[in-house]
Amino acid sequence: MIDCAHWVKGQTQVNTALLSAIVNSEELPSIPAVALKVIELCREDDIDIQDVADAISTDPALTIRMLKSANSSMFGMSKTVSSLSQAMVVLGIRTVKVMALGFALADTVKSGKKGTFDFPTYWRRSLTTAVAARQLAEEYGGIRKDEAFVAGLLSDIGMIAIQQHCESEYGEVVRRSTDGEGRIHEIEQDIFEITHADVSAMMMANWSMPEAMCHAIRAHHGNGLNELEPRSKSVGIVLCAASDIASLFSGDIDPSQSEAVFEDAIARTGVSREFLDSVVEVLNANVSEAAEMFSVDLGKEVSYDQLRQSAMQEIMNISMSAEQERKSTESQMESLRHKAETDRLTGIANRQAFDDHIATVVNETNQSKGEVGLIMMDIDHFKKLNDTHGHQAGDEALRRVGACVDNFAKESQFVARYGGEEFAIVAAESSARKLRELAEEVRESISKIRFQHNGTPLQFTASLGAAHVDFTEESVDVVELIRRADECLYEAKQDGRNRVEITF
Repeated sequence: MIDCAHWVKGQTQVNTALLSAIVNSEELPSIPAVALKVIELCREDDIDIQDVADAISTDPALTIRMLKSANSSMFGMSKTVSSLSQAMVVLGIRTVKVMALGFALADTVKSGKKGTFDFPTYWRRSLTTAVAARQLAEEYGGIRKDEAFVAGLLSDIGMIAIQQHCESEYGEVVRRSTDGEGRIHEIEQDIFEITHADVSAMMMANWSMPEAMCHAIRAHHGNGLNELEPRSKSVGIVLCAASDIASLFSGDIDPSQSEAVFEDAIARTGVSREFLDSVVEVLNANVSEAAEMFSVDLGKEVSYDQLRQSAMQEIMNISMSAEQERKSTESQMESLRHKAETDRLTGIANRQAFDDHIATVVNETNQSKGEVGLIMMDIDHFKKLNDTHGHQAGDEALRRVGACVDNFAKESQFVARYGGEEFAIVAAESSARKLRELAEEVRESISKIRFQHNGTPLQFTASLGAAHVDFTEESVDVVELIRRADECLYEAKQDGRNRVEITF
């Protein structure tokens, strides 16, 4: 019986009781006799190649798979390998040992209780992890490719063990994963307080697989990876990258996340983007070849073209989202700017907007040596209207005047509430004659305003002062322009109100 507490030492939130019950369960298939014999022989200091070949040859199916493996594109032999002895000379005793164990243990998985477990998808994920790990290990360096392959092949075997021990509860893992509520190992941790990575590592230890491989398998989803000793960590890094790539190709990770997965694999392993592209472009073909060696059916594949198209679509979506966010931000900023520059009562520009606008117009007109006009207007007897009929009547009068002068707003004419009952119009590129005509038209329009308040009909007039400046003859600033218009407004009130006074 394996001591699970030793393997999970230092980890938090691990249900050691459940973990021990699963990996020590009698329901789990035992390691095949041929695998036990290979392990025993390989422990000897003086290994006899023929003894290992004889042990493997007692299982005809395993022998055929070993020869298929030696002649596959994975190993790239220049000539056909026709015997186990030849395979061990060409591939090396250690590679043959690890591959033989991998095949034997895979057969153990296939012979186990089927239940409702989705084996085709399992094999798609496991073989893709194995093939990707082998190819990444070759570029990463310092790791045996055959060990990376077997580690990838068996890294998810714990899924089957948990499902067989907790069949009804594992259905919830599958459902939540299918609904996109998280990765499988995350959901397992949430429900069982263990993951298939924990169980896989314990099973490998129980089957006397190398300890470094067992630790790497336990960390192949990233948990505890940085705490591993160097050799285990190197295998774990490759497994972690290969596992995420496999999750893409088996549909566990949405294809739209392919770029993020590939970038993470590059960051982890240090391989180039060109190398990674060369791996994933032929990944499905290599996995199909491996599936033939293992005589297993594969679940639905996700092609590299699908991943590229999804990645391109995601980039487009991100770009569109960024553009929409930019437009939304611009719209919000425009809305805030409009609120900041608008008089709440009348709905026309406020004093701040007036100050900004007239400063710009005077500066530009001064530079172009053009003409500019300013009209300042004041509602006549406004205080009396407020005192007699109340502030609500006064507010309505201000709203009516605001709407009236807003009718005169256009590109060259800017209208604003200056403050209180006073309004202003900045007339750019206006002659003195046109400025007077505009002022008279505004005065007449205001005098025609009629409304009722509490059943009482109300009307009023306005006095207007206008100042015109021709910058070819003189140069004035904003303060002087306003002062002149104000003086004319004062004169209009003194001379009887409801009239226009102008200076030029």
